[in-house]
Amino acid sequence: MFIRDRGPRTRRGVTLVEMLVTVAVLVILMTILVQIFQAATGSVSAAQAYQQLDDQLRRIDGIIRADLEGVTAKLTPPLDPSQNLGYFEYGENEFADSQGEDSDDYIRFTAKAPEGRSFTGRMWIAAPGTAMGFYNGTVQPVTVTSEYAEIIYFVRSGNLYRRVLLVNPQLQSTIVPALNNLGYNPAGGTYNFLSSYLANGSILSWQGVNDLSARPAATGPNMVAINQLPAAQQGLTQARQTIVLNSLGDLTNRENRAFSPRFSNDFTNNASGYPPAGLPDGFPDDVNGDNVPDLYPSLYSGVYNPLNPISGTWQLIFEPSIFPNQAGDAFMAFPWVFPGAYSRPQTLNNYALGWIHSPTPAARNFSGNVYQFDTNPLGYLQNMNHNPLDLGDNLPTPLSTGNAAGKQTWWGFPTWRETLSPNWTDPTIAVNVAGAQPRGLVPPTAALLTNGSMETAPPNPNLLPPMLSSFTYGNGTVIPLRALGSMFNDNQFSDGAGTGSAFLLTSAGAPNPLLWTQSWEDDLIMTGVRSFDVKAYDNALAGYADLGWGDDVRTSGYTGTPFLAGNPDYSGNNTPVYPPLVAIQGGFWDYINQTFAHEGRMPPLVEDNRLDAQYPNPSYLRYDIQPAQQYANISDPVAGNFNFSNYTSNIGDDNPGIVRLRRVWDSWSTEYTRAPATGIYNNPNNPPGSNTPDPLNGFPWGPPFSPPIYPSYPPPYPAPLRGIQIQLRVVDPTSQRIKSLTIRQDFTDKL
Repeated sequence: MFIRDRGPRTRRGVTLVEMLVTVAVLVILMTILVQIFQAATGSVSAAQAYQQLDDQLRRIDGIIRADLEGVTAKLTPPLDPSQNLGYFEYGENEFADSQGEDSDDYIRFTAKAPEGRSFTGRMWIAAPGTAMGFYNGTVQPVTVTSEYAEIIYFVRSGNLYRRVLLVNPQLQSTIVPALNNLGYNPAGGTYNFLSSYLANGSILSWQGVNDLSARPAATGPNMVAINQLPAAQQGLTQARQTIVLNSLGDLTNRENRAFSPRFSNDFTNNASGYPPAGLPDGFPDDVNGDNVPDLYPSLYSGVYNPLNPISGTWQLIFEPSIFPNQAGDAFMAFPWVFPGAYSRPQTLNNYALGWIHSPTPAARNFSGNVYQFDTNPLGYLQNMNHNPLDLGDNLPTPLSTGNAAGKQTWWGFPTWRETLSPNWTDPTIAVNVAGAQPRGLVPPTAALLTNGSMETAPPNPNLLPPMLSSFTYGNGTVIPLRALGSMFNDNQFSDGAGTGSAFLLTSAGAPNPLLWTQSWEDDLIMTGVRSFDVKAYDNALAGYADLGWGDDVRTSGYTGTPFLAGNPDYSGNNTPVYPPLVAIQGGFWDYINQTFAHEGRMPPLVEDNRLDAQYPNPSYLRYDIQPAQQYANISDPVAGNFNFSNYTSNIGDDNPGIVRLRRVWDSWSTEYTRAPATGIYNNPNNPPGSNTPDPLNGFPWGPPFSPPIYPSYPPPYPAPLRGIQIQLRVVDPTSQRIKSLTIRQDFTDKL
């Protein structure tokens, strides 16, 4: 009988099953471990991303707080330039969208550096061993320091910039003179473009190698004296008088600040008599001899023919013997709005209401309905989108280019990299030398002002361009740059304005990619910025709010007609008072002088009820109620030239062809609130000793005999700036995580 021995086989079978089970368990355990490891790695990555964001925000927090702590200006406007206090300016532009994003606010101010941490910057100097003014084509700029600086914060395409320009007028005698970015070379008796090894010999602008707060001279150069010099010295003398380094007192005036349209008061030769010879001579023009400058910083091109919808046209200028050829955009810089901040304004039926930036000039909802701010403010504000996302955005994206209610390009201010271009001529060319504002500061034409769209006009070569997205060398190497999108468009949802801009070209008109690819963004301090929202503390609200918050119908506690449709007056009992009162949170407030609820338009509209700051009419009631006239019973000594009976001291002007300052708090200057008001009557056509002398020559002119010669403009917001709040929202590179930083700065010690 045979018996099979199955023992080993059975043992071998059990072992195999056990091994399979073990392997399966190990696989499961490994999968679990991998998942745990992945989760842990993801958590570590997330923690690292948050940590990086926290580190960056801490650094930005320290920079902004240190700058704000050093603000030099008193924040109760206006300031006297003689006090040398500098300035503070905050621009709101459009309100935040429904997602809380707001990327078009900006602040700019003068600041003193913390102890032991001076501001630093570049300066172009003459070559060693040569006289001042000799052309320097081989030496790089040197580093200079200053206790004071002009600082600008703004956001463009998710990038936060901090532009710093040193305030150091003591360096005036050491700067290299330049005219239109040309440095004088005495060896050849010619001008040469500034160049350096910073950009491999590329042609640069004066400002690109001088981080100094400067402006072109308002008077001079003395053409009479220059014409008497040898030809080789004429250009050098002219260039020496072109660039003026700013002091803090100079910067109190808006026209002297960085990226502001410039002012000149010297276009004629006073010694040549009348008619003028048309040459500057280094002295403010006073062709009519009334002891008042013919040109003044707070004049603008429309001030000679203001529009009053209530009683027709009337005069704001009462200077005897006005010369019409003195009114022009070339030197009328008021109200000093940087014209290249954006390509198209908010869409309004009445463009006299003023220009501000809006991400989309007219908003739309997902159904395609289009909303304008002045006709449907709630629909507009609910559907506006400051920072559209490629995917997953819960607000409608801006309308497509070409539509009358389409997109818009926002630049804010020029970056250092952009002002490297030799086509950026400010501040190396004066208005009276060029006959126009420097390139980059030219205001839009009247046609653009009335229809509100730059797309309907030929490309403007003075618009600043976005930067290149990449550059490919001859060997095929691609050098990526920060900018996104196409070659000329670094903002996906912009209208593409700036394409073909002259700023991307060399002086000869050829593309200049080396200038852009071999430079860096010196003033870029943070990327991934979704929002840079600035608010001002308003006593009427006992909290922080946007400038012009009275027009934001979403504001808690605000009811009634938006201010743009007419200021609601709650003076009561059909007895209007000036200034008008409005109801805010149960109280009655002088909204013009005590709140930030209004638009702060400058020049104002007639309905804004803004009076001459120096000579207000004490009997003024309201713009739509005829007040008693200040000079109704005084005869005009120059029959037919002036109509005193229409003068109310309301300095409003409803002309639509004006780029108005709007939603901007500014420390302002007493030079604008105390414009020349008195002088003497002088008729240069019939002077004393002539065959028909004018018997009124020498007669006192101005209050109380006539209205002020020039209007005096009050600050856009007379209320003091007691504090600001800055909220910065930053996203990581994957747009998956976002962090917020809130900075509140108390200014009560600076009032």
